Amino acid sequence: MCYHSGMNKKTIDTILLWVTRGGLFLVPFIPLVITSSLFFPFITGKGFAFRIIIEVLFACYLLLALRNPVLRPKKSVLLWGVASFLGVVFLADIFAINPLKAFLSNFERMEGFIMLGHLGASFLVASAVLNEEKWWHRFFATSVGVSAFLGIYGILQLAGKIVINQGGVRLDGTFGNAAYFAGYMLFHIFLTLFLIVRHKVSFPVKCLYGGALFLQIFTLIFTATRGAGIGLVGGLLVVLFLIALFEKKNPRLRVKAGVAIAVLLLVVGGLYGARNSEFIKGNPALTRFASISVGDAGPRFMVWGMAWQGFKENPLLGWGQEGFNNVFNKYYNPKMWAQEQWFDRTHNIFFDWLISAGLLGLLSYLSLFVGVLWLLWRGKPTNGDEPFSFVEKSVFTGLLTAYVIHNFFVFDNLVSYLLFFSLLSFMHFRFGRPLPQLEKLSAIRSDYALSVSGAVLLITLVSTVYVLNIRAIGVARDLINGLKPQTKGVSENLAFYKHAFATETIGTQEVAEQAMQTAISAANAAGVAPELKKEFIDFALLAMTREIDRVPTDTRLRMFIGGFYNRLGRFSDALPHMEKAHETSPNKQTVAFELASTYLSVGRASDALSLLKQAFESVPTYNNARLAYAVSAVYAGEFPLAEELLSATTEVAMLTDERLVKAYFEMKQYPKVITLLKLRAEHNPKDPQTHVSLAAVYFANGNRAESIKELQKAIELNPEFKKQGEFYIGEIRAGRNP
Repeated sequence: MCYHSGMNKKTIDTILLWVTRGGLFLVPFIPLVITSSLFFPFITGKGFAFRIIIEVLFACYLLLALRNPVLRPKKSVLLWGVASFLGVVFLADIFAINPLKAFLSNFERMEGFIMLGHLGASFLVASAVLNEEKWWHRFFATSVGVSAFLGIYGILQLAGKIVINQGGVRLDGTFGNAAYFAGYMLFHIFLTLFLIVRHKVSFPVKCLYGGALFLQIFTLIFTATRGAGIGLVGGLLVVLFLIALFEKKNPRLRVKAGVAIAVLLLVVGGLYGARNSEFIKGNPALTRFASISVGDAGPRFMVWGMAWQGFKENPLLGWGQEGFNNVFNKYYNPKMWAQEQWFDRTHNIFFDWLISAGLLGLLSYLSLFVGVLWLLWRGKPTNGDEPFSFVEKSVFTGLLTAYVIHNFFVFDNLVSYLLFFSLLSFMHFRFGRPLPQLEKLSAIRSDYALSVSGAVLLITLVSTVYVLNIRAIGVARDLINGLKPQTKGVSENLAFYKHAFATETIGTQEVAEQAMQTAISAANAAGVAPELKKEFIDFALLAMTREIDRVPTDTRLRMFIGGFYNRLGRFSDALPHMEKAHETSPNKQTVAFELASTYLSVGRASDALSLLKQAFESVPTYNNARLAYAVSAVYAGEFPLAEELLSATTEVAMLTDERLVKAYFEMKQYPKVITLLKLRAEHNPKDPQTHVSLAAVYFANGNRAESIKELQKAIELNPEFKKQGEFYIGEIRAGRNP
């Protein structure tokens, strides 16, 4: 990037242009990146690769734009749309509950404003240096080629040759997530259709595109992602209806489109009609598609309801990126008890932006779609390229339709954002017009100015790459090493966590959470020295306290530290955190359960009973809440209430749950404990531990003879227990307490 006197200025510009242009062709390969040495290997590697590539290319582009006015940004509705979107989100993130996380995100998502800023930079670079349509055709063809490779990768997963990373039978490719993989293929299906229609290539090459199209559709189906399936059908129907209704130049094509509509509807209807057939039931992917119903979206509707409440509280700029966790906890719907307890996304692109950046954010985001459609159907190309045909316009319209439908049920990720912003860049390239104000600015001509500019950009680039990426990569590596068993033992794990903690960058919360979980394991490990256990515990508390000080109202953080204290037996330390967690999420049963457990541990049985009564009455069909309420009733001495609650079920596992048995035992209700354990033994007669427990209860109740009988039964069922069992029997017969 620095000038050399022996090098012609034009040569420098040519090199910079080719480096920038060539670097953009690395972007389609980002989906292939998996970094097993980093925390969240399917996410972090892709994110860091994208950031570093764009930072290098943007620095090169800035030097090019300073020297060559032709390469400076053009104006179009998309430029203003992207600028408005980024500006609104920037403001929303400044005023977020957790601005650091809003800007940096975490390792699981690798988003935040940092990602959006890089997308904005890629938008400017790509639209400027891919300045002929042939470059865009090659760029999109490269991306389609990568998608075809991933289609083969998916087939190998289906055949069992490559592991499906998320488990089960849903293909996830190199994404580690079936929905992400499906969204990627969905976008490429329409991109491939566009190239087939647009590209003036030979028939064999179009056959290659056709093969890629088959792989994309096949893979999408076997991701079993219903939102993507609906998006594909919806997008294709939009394409076909537009052609059938409005294509005036080719009547035969209109007829073919009408026939295709009928065939597509017959296929979809046939799949649904045959949903109970053995063929469909024998295929998990087809079963998921054939069983689509409104009821399946029930949990989504509840999440969207919470999001709506959160939007009404902060309607203008929302809660900042990564802010939905706070909304989900605050407005938690108790009927969500059977679902994931820590949603960080609404699983709906519209609600996601309403929460992240409010109404202004959503409107600026939607303006990008409106801008594309406006330019597509009303704009005039400014580069002398052949205008889009009606069919090509229809394909792009179908793509946007499919993308929106898919994201109505899931959420964007780095790769889907990359694809969307590539489309924005392409449209901006075709329809952007020069900005006279920028073109009139003088260009760098002198050797000295070129050298100074190059040096400044080089220093800025190195600093940016180090601060935003190298440091964070180190944390991601330390974090995953902290989770792995180490040859030097727990002390080495602690060293990795401390090193990660010392670098305050992306993933600070993940460092604290993982350190706390590892510290619990270390505290319970027999071979760890007490001093090391204490050091690990103190460090984990320090890390989590830093996060809580940053966001005191974060329910998840309070639950982590409160649960940590509970597992250490430090109940009085846990109590204020658990009470704060309940204050910030009053409807979530899991919070109530943990707080009630803390209340019971500090002798506040009546408070636990009152709390669990509320949790139970919020959703009486939730059996775990019923059981917890009954257990608290036992500890509070409300035995009739416990009996009433338990009389509503015949589920043996619930009636003989260890928590309930323990509660009755500790309250010295020995006859009741004996009844429950006999019921357990009746349904699991080969379990020796049940008889050992019965022996303990009989002994506590003063019935030594029955206690000995139960121990003898346990020995019969488990000969390995013989030595210990006979010792107990001898002690009981001798009148001692074993």
